[in-house]
Amino acid sequence: MWSRRYARLFVLVFGIPLVLALLAACGAGTTGSGGATTTRPQTKLLLTYQGHSERATAVAWSPDGKEVVSGSLDKTVQIWSATTGKTRLVYQGHTDGILAVAWSPDGRSIASSSLDNTIQVWDASTGAHITTYRGHKLPAQALSWSPDSRLIVSGSSDQTAQVWVATTGKPLLTYRGHSAPVNTVMWSPDGKRIASGSVDTTVQVWDAASGKTLLTYRGHTKQVTSLAWSPDSTSIVSGSFDKTVQVWDASTGKVRYIYDGYNVAIARIDYSKVVLPDLIFFVAWSHNGQRIAAVIQIPCSDDCVEVMTWDAQTGKQIAFYPDLAVYAIAWSPDDTRFASAIEVSDVQIALVP
Repeated sequence: MWSRRYARLFVLVFGIPLVLALLAACGAGTTGSGGATTTRPQTKLLLTYQGHSERATAVAWSPDGKEVVSGSLDKTVQIWSATTGKTRLVYQGHTDGILAVAWSPDGRSIASSSLDNTIQVWDASTGAHITTYRGHKLPAQALSWSPDSRLIVSGSSDQTAQVWVATTGKPLLTYRGHSAPVNTVMWSPDGKRIASGSVDTTVQVWDAASGKTLLTYRGHTKQVTSLAWSPDSTSIVSGSFDKTVQVWDASTGKVRYIYDGYNVAIARIDYSKVVLPDLIFFVAWSHNGQRIAAVIQIPCSDDCVEVMTWDAQTGKQIAFYPDLAVYAIAWSPDDTRFASAIEVSDVQIALVP
């Protein structure tokens, strides 16, 4: 196991996939506080899926909320029931660990990217292979479907984001606006724009059809690790290793607020207070637009990774969850549950308070 400091150096200098840095930064074990008493609420666990033999690294919900797809370092992508945990399908087309998974909005297909430097698209019902995309020089660590389920954008450590046809793998455009690895990409809900975040500290918003840069957001001082659009396509939330989560206007870049927390010592006494974040690994905007969730690393006796949520409009803290180390998270389509890849090899589904 790498040391935490060594893992951070690797991701900053060499641009290795963020999920591997996160796995290295968080050792197995609960996020304890060195024996200190905490009044923070425990997540109400609904289900634990144990189908993977190695660390789960990526999760996504089916559009109807009935199933979850999860990817793992065990080289498989698995589809399973969100209510019973029963495995329905195991996709074994990759030859190395999985970095990202994405379910198409129409529910018919799944895209998965891997350390084997391929992105594979396959039938969500049968597991039948549809196409393999090999346009990147280095593994893609982020995937996003267009709202009409026709196209996919992928972000890679090769410093590019690429748009291609989901059924054929035909490349349509390569975005080269970043000067360092691309950690995160997401198509806007209205289908008109794509946002990409990079180790170069910027988030860039660009035209999905032409690739023309529309806006470069420079609010972060360290690499951008994750981003998400608001459901109405007017705002973007971005998380960074600069220890902030920033919400800003997607057309002008004007900052709406910066979520940077309070002191962790206070939060351990009163969980209504927010926690001072360290590294921000993932951010996600709820489908109804009301909440934002983030997976953050916080200072404690052993570096802890937790999920925090707050009001998307005001930044006011709602809750945070101290259960187990989390490596990826996704809101359910009805925003009542989280699916999260946790320590060891499990994926959990829990209620959102």
